[in-house]
Amino acid sequence: MGTATLVLTPLARRLEALMFGPYEREYQLFEQAVMVVAASLALAWGLAEFGVLPLGAGAVSVLATAASIAISAFVVVGLLQFLVLANVLERTNEDVATKAAELEEAAEQLETTAEELETTADEVETAAETVDKAAEDVEQTADEVEQTADEVEQTADEVEETVDEVEQTADEVERTADEVEQTATEAGDEDAAEKVTEVKDKTTEVKDKTTEVKDKTTEVKDKATEAKDKTTELKDKTTDVKDRTSDAKQTAESVTDEVEAAKETASEVEETASEVEETVPADNGDGDRD
Repeated sequence: MGTATLVLTPLARRLEALMFGPYEREYQLFEQAVMVVAASLALAWGLAEFGVLPLGAGAVSVLATAASIAISAFVVVGLLQFLVLANVLERTNEDVATKAAELEEAAEQLETTAEELETTADEVETAAETVDKAAEDVEQTADEVEQTADEVEQTADEVEETVDEVEQTADEVERTADEVEQTATEAGDEDAAEKVTEVKDKTTEVKDKTTEVKDKTTEVKDKATEAKDKTTELKDKTTDVKDRTSDAKQTAESVTDEVEAAKETASEVEETASEVEETVPADNGDGDRD
């Protein structure tokens, strides 16, 4: 069986090239001609044998021989076609088995890649949740800072109002001291005049301090406003981070769904490839042993 296969395989390949190559049309005409000749000779021999055609014994014998040769040629052509088709089928089975094995391997790689991608998607989703939580904490802290800045600004306004009142009082004290100083001078009371001068100096010192307090209050208010601006900017950035985090989580969830679908497809491909391998390779194994 093995020797016959080795001998017939080159012939089968040549016949295959003839049957399915550039001369396919000519081969089909040849096949049809052999069939027509064989059928015609067989029919003529049958008619002559039953006496329908008035032929001599020698002519009938020649006709019988020609019919036998034509029928044999038709049988040989049929056997050769069967050999070629069997060779094509065997090679096709081998190709199918090879493709099935490659497909199964690709499906396994796809499933492995899908699992890795799913793990990555889970990690991304976890990281996104962590970032989202951190963003909420930052946003809460920013709200607290903004509230504190508002309180500081309000306190600074109150301090500024108080300083204005103190400054106004100091001005009144200074005017009163001027009047007292003038009266003491007119009365010739030097001690009173000196005390008034001392009061005026203290009043001036108080006014200087109130001016310093007002400057510091303005500085505090400016810093509070700056803190509020930075807090607003931070809150805007936090909102942007939360939006991006939400998008990342949605993308990760979408990837997870797609990965699950890919894994199911890969499993189906593996099952189909396994079924093909179980069905096809049996004949290939016998051919290899031959």
